[in-house]
Formats: sequence, structure tokens, C-alpha cells
Amino acid sequence: MNDKQTGSAKLIKLGIILAIFGVVAAGVLLLPKGFKDDLSVIGQGEVSIVLTHDKHLVGGTTMMALLNKVRPDYAEKVNFLAVDVDTPIGRNFLKQQKVGPIALVMFGLDGSRQSVFRRGISEADLRTALDQLLSLWWFSKKMPIGSKA
Repeated sequence: MNDKQTGSAKLIKLGIILAIFGVVAAGVLLLPKGFKDDLSVIGQGEVSIVLTHDKHLVGGTTMMALLNKVRPDYAEKVNFLAVDVDTPIGRNFLKQQKVGPIALVMFGLDGSRQSVFRRGISEADLRTALDQLLSLWWFSKKMPIGSKA
């Protein structure tokens, strides 16, 4: 009888260990990959886009996937950054920029905030905004996104 209880206890322990491993693995997979988190690069002569990321919300994962689609085409010209909203740096960024836990905040070469996108932005709209932000005309005129010349 003792052998069965010991065997059951081993199976329970194994199940718990596997469950813990699964939760840790899922948490790691939900973190933004390849995004810097050094906000000090904003305003240092390159365009920056910051993803406010909440790993507990599906929308954050959707926005990250959208950025991952466009990032290969803009990686040499744009700083792709992410802040975790569950950290002091992330909470401070949300407060300073007056944005929620799922947003893309775009900054110009000089660090000026150019636009904010929330859920629902399409890949085409994001590409258009990035192209406008990167164009020399855009910076020489300092016109907000969506303005007409």
C-alpha cells in the first residue's frame, strides 16, 4: 500500500513540476523579443517607436506581432523599444505619455512625440506613419501625421 502512495506522490510532484515549467515557458514566450528597453535612446538622432506591453492582455501580443511584421523593413532606421507596464519604468512611461497598457508611441529624431496608436491600427497604416516620419520632408516641415501640405 505504501508503494502506491509513494508512486502517486511522485506523479503529483512530476505534474506540479511540469505545470510550473509550462507557466515559466509561457511567460518567457510572451515577452517581447528583440526589442530594446533603453528609453534613453529617444531623441538621440533616430526615430523611435515604443510599445507599451502588458503580457496579461491579448492586445499587447497583437501589437507586438504587428511590429514584428514591419520591423525587418525599418530596423536600420528605427529604434524599436518596449516597456513592460508592470515595471516602474513602464508605469512611469505610461504616466508621462498619458497612454494605456497597449499603445505604440512614435518619437521623431529630436525626441518629440509624433503620434500614438492604440489597438486596431493596420499594418498599412503603421507603415505609412513610419514612412512619413522617416522622410526628410516630414522633419523639415515638422508637420503632424495626417496633415496635408
